Amino acid sequence: MASKFGPLYTDTRLSAERYNETELWDQSFRLNVCCARAIEEAIRDSSRDDEAISPDCAKPVLEKYGIQRTMYVLAHSVKEFGPLVHASEEIEAWARSVHTVPDSAYGRYYEVNDAVVDLEAFIAQTREAYQALGLFGQEHCSAGMYDENVEYKVLVMKPNTLNEESMTPHNQLWLATGGFGCNPKASGRAIYATNLGDGTEARWNREDFVGVLDEQYLPDWAQSWRDALLAPMIMHDAAPQMGGMEMG
Repeated sequence: MASKFGPLYTDTRLSAERYNETELWDQSFRLNVCCARAIEEAIRDSSRDDEAISPDCAKPVLEKYGIQRTMYVLAHSVKEFGPLVHASEEIEAWARSVHTVPDSAYGRYYEVNDAVVDLEAFIAQTREAYQALGLFGQEHCSAGMYDENVEYKVLVMKPNTLNEESMTPHNQLWLATGGFGCNPKASGRAIYATNLGDGTEARWNREDFVGVLDEQYLPDWAQSWRDALLAPMIMHDAAPQMGGMEMG
């Protein structure tokens, strides 16, 4: 299902041309530019007379362009000119944690050009809105996707893999049931998994996930699904085989 906020293409135009996705890239680029200008306008309108921006300055931008795109544009802007305007170490660390793609030919068009103090305050509001979603992240994982075989493990999906409307904890937890992507040494990327929020089965790629969820963070609703799904799989794998038939 397409997002109401439009596509967010997180690769270069060259890559989009290679995969015949230039239309998606064009849409994303135009929305990124509009989002950057909207951020600048919101800050200007909210910080008149040298006062701090209002507590809800970011709200209209987030409602129109979404948290994912707003974070992308802000992180891109900090990475491009953060050192020049002396952004704080915390903000620079946050920007590094958000995946963006350097694009010297087009990226300058959606850099947010505003006073660093106001920009950091806007970023703080955006981060608060994101944190309020209660999503799982790297800090909730016990292992990465290349550390161990992840078959039959509960995996944490990267938030940006999902449409913004689907960015909830219930949509992030998946039980890996097979595929070459489960093996970190395999060249294949495919992981077949079942969503522990609603039981949906789907094929994903290894890079769509953050890592293996630490057991201490497994919610009760996910544990119920996990245990019910694992029981028959474990019994099947444990049953001795002979001549293609299970021994009773």
